[in-house]
Amino acid sequence: MMNGTAYQSGDENSIKIIVSFLDLPDDVLFSIFRRLDLTSLSVLCRVCHKLNDLLNSDYTWMFFAENFNVLRSINDNVFSLKEKCRISQNRENGTYYESLLTNFSGRQLPWVQYHDGKVLVSSKNVIQTFNPVRGKRWKVNKTNSLYKLQRDVTKFVIKEERIVSGCLDGSIHVWESNGAHTVVTNAHSMDTQAVDCHKSIVVSGSRDATVKVFGLQSDGHSGIAGVEEKCCLPVGDRVWTLSLSPCGRQCAVCTLGSEYKVGAGVLDMQYENEHILLTCGYDTFVRMWDLRINKCVCAWEQKFDCAYYCLRSDGHRNIFAGTSRHGSIDLWDKRHAKSPVQAFYIGYKNSPVYSLTFDSNRLYAALDVQVKFLDFSRYK
Repeated sequence: MMNGTAYQSGDENSIKIIVSFLDLPDDVLFSIFRRLDLTSLSVLCRVCHKLNDLLNSDYTWMFFAENFNVLRSINDNVFSLKEKCRISQNRENGTYYESLLTNFSGRQLPWVQYHDGKVLVSSKNVIQTFNPVRGKRWKVNKTNSLYKLQRDVTKFVIKEERIVSGCLDGSIHVWESNGAHTVVTNAHSMDTQAVDCHKSIVVSGSRDATVKVFGLQSDGHSGIAGVEEKCCLPVGDRVWTLSLSPCGRQCAVCTLGSEYKVGAGVLDMQYENEHILLTCGYDTFVRMWDLRINKCVCAWEQKFDCAYYCLRSDGHRNIFAGTSRHGSIDLWDKRHAKSPVQAFYIGYKNSPVYSLTFDSNRLYAALDVQVKFLDFSRYK
């Protein structure tokens, strides 16, 4: 133990006082910790229980977190700040364990969403819920939550404990948290390719080149009494994706216009806030748009000239973008536009990444024949 010796006076009968390093106030110890490197901290935390507790506290790691690209997610309270920094370093170094979430019987166009610790995956005409459980190895438990449609699922969203899904037959399906199921039949004349919702508003886009807005009428008992079509907007090209702003006042719909071939363009988008929109698509770029000036303010290009099929951002620095080949996902740091921080290759076949989502320590990717996830919390 690191001790020091102090004396009360200089005479022969002076009393020795043993002062330990641990007797220092916590704020002084934290000030000392800030001046050490990570190697010294790892050694110091093995000295005793008190130092280990102090060095594992979030207050100590607040001063080091800026050196790590910590991912922000909806389950941030699961891990300590020290553990988040370690997971971030694993993510940037490409250290992970790859596991299987589910297999499909044939090639599909699946969609995946993360909600409340569970992963929802669409397969044909079913949306199934999975719960990854950590033991000696990852295990995946299927829950009893099963949502069925008449035809294949296109895309679905989960907002405010409500699931809204598009369908190949042009209908829209809505499930409430209490299990109540509402179907909007013949919402579109062709397949409903994109949906989004905010409170009682549902917006949908279709291959029939229209965008429609629906209002959900509550029955007063956590259910839906009816659905009213508010408006129908012709956009001149099929709609692959759309998104409502966080406050629900704006709806972004991407089409290219007459100078591009029909069907090309944006495949996925995400609002980061009311003024910032992220898009990706066939032009091999992830683009950031400032809606206050209606301009692209930053762009990140896929280095192998592959189209980006999907993207997800943590709303801070990190963007995950799934490509059209080899199950590849690029991790971009917004501060660096020249090359991605890391590229992950998932699965063993040449499959696009049709959809992806993430939490604090896992990255989920929907491929054509399976859904896999990468766990970055493993130790080397």
